[in-house]
Amino acid sequence: MDSQNRAPYMDLQGDQGPTIEMKRAEADRTTSTHSWPNVSPVSLLKALIPASLMLIAVFWINVAHLYGVFHHQGEYTYRAKVALADFDGGDFGEALRGSAAMNNGSYGYPTYVNIDATTSSMESVQKEVFKGTYWAAVVVHPGATDRFRNAVNGTVGDYDASDVYSYYILDARYYTLYASSILSTTVTTASTATGVFSYKFISPLLARGDFANTTAALSALAGPALAVEKPAASQLFADMDDKAFINTVGTVLPILMQFFFIMAWNGICNSMHLYAGYSLRTHTLARLFYSTIWPLFTSLCIAGWTFAFRGPYEIDAKMFFAFWAVTWVFCMINFDVLDIVTGFIPMSFVPFFVLTWIIFSVAASLGPVEILHHWYRVSYFFPSLHWYQTLVTIFTRGGCSRLHYTLPVLATWLVLLKCLSPLATRKRVWKAKGVFRWYNEKDALGGPH
Repeated sequence: MDSQNRAPYMDLQGDQGPTIEMKRAEADRTTSTHSWPNVSPVSLLKALIPASLMLIAVFWINVAHLYGVFHHQGEYTYRAKVALADFDGGDFGEALRGSAAMNNGSYGYPTYVNIDATTSSMESVQKEVFKGTYWAAVVVHPGATDRFRNAVNGTVGDYDASDVYSYYILDARYYTLYASSILSTTVTTASTATGVFSYKFISPLLARGDFANTTAALSALAGPALAVEKPAASQLFADMDDKAFINTVGTVLPILMQFFFIMAWNGICNSMHLYAGYSLRTHTLARLFYSTIWPLFTSLCIAGWTFAFRGPYEIDAKMFFAFWAVTWVFCMINFDVLDIVTGFIPMSFVPFFVLTWIIFSVAASLGPVEILHHWYRVSYFFPSLHWYQTLVTIFTRGGCSRLHYTLPVLATWLVLLKCLSPLATRKRVWKAKGVFRWYNEKDALGGPH
């Protein structure tokens, strides 16, 4: 074999001649001297128009899904049940039932359920709201009507209007929707009950002049009842300053943190030819390590800034570590989802998937499936729904517990993705080794790249 024919093979063995990197640099210099391709505007439009239409279609689908969470949401609010408990058995209870009947199950109002006061107590009603059986509850305090009559008759020296109606709420339960659909209507119903009571029972007293001329009587007639808010949990979720961000921006940030890390890691591995330089086993173990450690630190950051800006909301170490743990699992799930996607989907389509995954995840954590359009039951598929429902239990210290299915679903996601992730790693490694082998063959034959 002469020297000219031997040179390429000797290059591969490292015996003599220019290295592969030098040949690539020479080829790049040769390519750079070529003239620009002659592409007509029509050809450019033919390539851009399909991409633009696909981009618009993807955004329309995602925005319609997200905006649709609260679109005509009042039509489905009737699925939420609010308890009414009359422990007085008098005029105040009748006024409350009349107030609830005005809007019971109508657009934007929940369905009111009368609780048998003989088989329950104020504590048991509060517990049912805490468990999530009811979204809220309005109760009439025992003896409220008798205290009002005694005050009007002048037999008592004072009257407490706040000892009539109380409403229990669990506002950590999807706070954004809760404030508008549940809390506001509950307050309206309790306040309207006071107006109904004044119209039905106070107006006749004033017409007849049948009341004592005392401070307590005049106070009772002027303001017979004042609805008092009581949290079903140990404290009001409204006291948390950053509550609106937890299941909105707080759902996006864990996904983005995983995505940017994966993109940076893949870029480094490709630029340094690490996929071709190490074995599949090495890459699989490294992927498993980083898919565990990076989410650990990102979830710690998320827990840190969530509670650093919480305001007067009180937490303890147990709540902090529980939040950290479930967010760690959520971050690992998103890491593996994006890792698999970037391994199998062409890079030009990855942004479409990431955008859709983010939007649908936010929609799943933002709105309660129970009182949304049937379409949004698709949210049960997304880990963000189960992540936030677990957070509600953490924030309320055991309230509205859905752990019997949220934790198994998150665990299933995690185990399944950990099993599938090595397949994406294998494809990256095989692809890198194939490209590297192709370059070697071209160098050996002296052909262009």
